[in-house]
Amino acid sequence: MKQLMVESPRFHLFVRRAIFAALFAHVLFLLLFVFFKIPVLIVTNLGSLLLCLIALWLLRSRSFKAIAALIWFDLIGHSLISSEVLGWQSGFHFYLLLLVPMCFLYTFRLQAKKMFPITAILLIYLLLDYHAYGRPVMIELSSTSGMLVRYINLMISIIGLSYQLYVYRSLLQQDDESSVPESTSTDQLTGLDNRSAILSEIDELFSLSPYARQPMALIIADVDHFKRLNEQYGSHIGNKVLIHVAQVLHDSVRHNDRASRWGDGEFLILLPGGSLNSAEQIAKRVQRKLLGTPLQIDGKTPLVSLTFGVAELLPDENFNQCLIRADSALQQGKQNGGNQIELASVDSIIPSSA
Repeated sequence: MKQLMVESPRFHLFVRRAIFAALFAHVLFLLLFVFFKIPVLIVTNLGSLLLCLIALWLLRSRSFKAIAALIWFDLIGHSLISSEVLGWQSGFHFYLLLLVPMCFLYTFRLQAKKMFPITAILLIYLLLDYHAYGRPVMIELSSTSGMLVRYINLMISIIGLSYQLYVYRSLLQQDDESSVPESTSTDQLTGLDNRSAILSEIDELFSLSPYARQPMALIIADVDHFKRLNEQYGSHIGNKVLIHVAQVLHDSVRHNDRASRWGDGEFLILLPGGSLNSAEQIAKRVQRKLLGTPLQIDGKTPLVSLTFGVAELLPDENFNQCLIRADSALQQGKQNGGNQIELASVDSIIPSSA
């Protein structure tokens, strides 16, 4: 199933809308429990509103895993406390169903591992049902008020599920409409994103406000002695070297990273949310894989190595400045003999033009 990428602005917008929908629902419940004069549930909803505000604050740094944890804590805690106070028949357990789409719409986990949270939701629901069903309630509402609360919970749960899926689908369609066709976004030789496609993605990432923008690192990798390799073995061997390197890069990066062909023998790896250290570790992983999988073509074993320039986006730095620092590190690695991983110096920052 196609999904919004975690680093995309549309995923950020989806999470933002979900948080505001939760805020609106908790304000309604706060007013409802003030009307019914139930102090424990008034306090519970004030706590839920505080969690929503914390989630909005975390959204500025794109801490999506922390936001997901807050949502789980809020929905489970709210369902448990409200069911304990007003009874199982009040219908607050319906809100646990809102957790199910989260397990599939977010890309934090591999598909197989998404069954673990689904199993957890099922177990929590069964335990809550076993604990609360048929128990005496702490606060007895009139039959009319109890029925009203139950139907309100049922309607909000269904509307919440529908809204979540509708917004996600709409943003996904917008993502498809604005994306570059695969034939023009893919390098025909290596199958990686081409220069135009990766630049388009970078523009989208930098379209966010500086407050909402997440950390980022990048790696420029260049095949050592690529021109000499073409002259010695022929361009058809050179092409197979590029394909081999592209496959190693693709297999080495994380789920949300983007490996692209940047130039003739150059590759650019974009790491949204990455740090200098994590980028260096990926470069080392690529080095190990190249060393561990020597390329053999027509009985020939060309020596394939890469030199890496690694940089982390600094505060108030634009992409071009970060790229220049990474390229300077790459050239330094070339001067040192190649097959090097060079970390960009902070001292080489180029002032941005006014």
